[in-house]
Parts: sequence; structure tokens; C-alpha cells
Amino acid sequence: MRSTSLALKQLVAGVSVLALAGALLTGCFVSAESTRNVGNEIIIFVDFSGSMGAENRALIEHDFADTIIPSLAAGDRILVAPINEETLTSFHALLDETFPPQPEFNRWMDNTMRHERELKASEREVDELREKIRAQLPEMLLKAGSSNKTDIFSSLLMAKKLFQATERRKILILMSDMIVDYPPYRFDRISWTPEKKQELLAELQLKGLIPDLSGVCVYVSAVTAESAEMARQISGFWQDYFDRSHADLDSSRYAHVLLHWPPSDDCAS
Repeated sequence: MRSTSLALKQLVAGVSVLALAGALLTGCFVSAESTRNVGNEIIIFVDFSGSMGAENRALIEHDFADTIIPSLAAGDRILVAPINEETLTSFHALLDETFPPQPEFNRWMDNTMRHERELKASEREVDELREKIRAQLPEMLLKAGSSNKTDIFSSLLMAKKLFQATERRKILILMSDMIVDYPPYRFDRISWTPEKKQELLAELQLKGLIPDLSGVCVYVSAVTAESAEMARQISGFWQDYFDRSHADLDSSRYAHVLLHWPPSDDCAS
């Protein structure tokens, strides 16, 4: 009887040890996964049409140099492309750079000193790539030239395609006055009314020009218009448009300059 009782106690103790080890290992892997930095997928479409004057272009360059580039971090990808009438037929990126991922660290399995060396090496790579992008900025904006038309809808369709394969956090920036100028649409010639806006949105939905941008955090900068009323009407249109696309565009992120950058954790979460 005593030997049976002892064997039972030993069995229970063994199971407890195994359970504890399993819990520790599980916690270890969960912790490693939860701290993994997947980075941001930042897609930026820039309007180089005639309606974007020298002041707007200067603001765009300022947003890049002083706001976007300093925020780029390990694991991020940044892609910049022009808004024009050839986005779907002959797409080309002005810039496409991917930052090295941040080294992962598992405190149960990895050497702390080696991880610190890897982390410093990664930080140097990130700094060097930031400076490379900064140096390329003037040439990139000059290389884009100018476009005759502003086809924002095609850019948004392309954004959906570009975001499809990524596991990173999806961020879309539109640097544009947001005045579509591509047949059959001329936003500066529309007599805007609530009815006209809904009619236009229904037409775009029917034509497949409102893509599903679920999980995308949207920013708009360089917004201008001939009058405050036109700016208000066009802003209202785009708010409703992105609502239908299931993207996250807060009115505070629709402005003349890039505001509230970088995005908060709850944007499109």
C-alpha cells in the first residue's frame, strides 16, 4: 500500500513538473511572438498635377523630410508612387525600400550580449537607410515630373493590390489636393449637394471604384481648394468614400499638412 501511495505521489509530482515546464515554454514562445515587430507598410501616393502649386510641393517635401523619414523604423516598408492617369496601366514606384527587421529576442534561448550586438547593428542599418532616403528625396520628387490628370480612384485600387500580401500594419498617405480631374469626373466643376454626393458614391460603387481597404489607416495631406466651401464639400465626399471602403480616415488626419503622425495604435486596429 505504501509503495502504491509513493508511486502515485511521484507520478503526480512528475506531471506537475511537466505541466510547469510546458507553461514556461508556452509563455516563452507567446512572449517572443507578442514582442515581434512586424513593422509598417507605408504606401504614399503623391499628386504632381498642375493644380498642386509650388507651395504644396514644398509642404510635401517638408512632410517627407521632417515627419515621415525620421519615423521610419526596423521592419518598415515605404513605397512612394505618383497619382496620375497611368497608375493601373504602367505603375512605377518612385521609391521602394524595406528596412531590416528588428532582431527578435527570446530570454530563454538567446544570448543577451549577442542580441545587443545584433540590435545595435540593426539600428545602424536603419539610420543609414533613413539617410539614403533623405538624400534621394529631391531627385525622387524631381523625377516624378508632372501629370496632366489626377486619377485618385486608380491609385486607391492599386493601394488595395499593394496591401494584399503584407503582414505589416497598413498605412496609406495621400499627398494631394484631393480634387479628382480625370474623365468623367471633374470635382472642381461639380455642383455639390448631399444628393449629388450620394449619387456619385453609388455610381463609383457600381463601377468597382471603391475598393475594400479594411484595416488600412489613412492620412491625407496637401489639401487645398479654390474656396472654403469647395474644400468642405470635397472633404465630406472623401470621408463618406473611405467609410464605404472600410478604411480608417479620421477628420483630424485630413489636412493641409501631415498631422498626428505617426498613427496611434488604435488606427484601423
